Amino acid sequence: MKFPYKAVLFDMDGTITDSTAFHDAAWDEFALEHLGKGLEAGDPRLVPGRTIDIVRAVLGRHVEGEEADRLHDDKELRFHKLARGKMSTIAGLWAYLDWLKAKGIPAALVTNAPQINIDFQLPELGLDKAFVFTIGAEDVKQGKPHPDPYLEACQRLGVAPEEALVHEDSRLGIAAGVAAGCDVSAILTELEAATALVLGARYTALNFEDWLDQLQRD
Repeated sequence: MKFPYKAVLFDMDGTITDSTAFHDAAWDEFALEHLGKGLEAGDPRLVPGRTIDIVRAVLGRHVEGEEADRLHDDKELRFHKLARGKMSTIAGLWAYLDWLKAKGIPAALVTNAPQINIDFQLPELGLDKAFVFTIGAEDVKQGKPHPDPYLEACQRLGVAPEEALVHEDSRLGIAAGVAAGCDVSAILTELEAATALVLGARYTALNFEDWLDQLQRD
């Protein structure tokens, strides 16, 4: 496969690491603590995107200011406790990052996650020096599914959106990449290939081993 892109933009949760189970367990603990009742698997309130949006959805009320900061960090510190020492990268990620580096193609991290999680997860995964920069929840006004995070990344890299490839795993992330005008390669940790394509992904891959195999075919 010809690789025409000048930059590659990676989502974090579900794309470079499959952290969903740890997040779900943290939200269950959070709900039990603050509502007196845990969450059932697949609870639709866990979908909105940014942590504070999910806090509000789970609690069923608007929170802001110091209370919002405290509740936000309460959930994320629970996630850190559950995930510490247990996280791993999606298969083939290191080989793919080496492949990009050999070609001089910069890689950036673009996530809805807050900085507190970026600062936790990248060192846990050994990826603290893997990306030229990171964009998280605090860096743009509107997170995914809005295109702003990917447009900001393209601007920082000095590339047009059509020159950047996005790797995503979720409906919100694919929507953001497509809305920004980037091609999207969906990593299938969450979605079926057919669903990802309907949502607008140009490519799909089971993991980065599969993606590299596709790239290296004639």
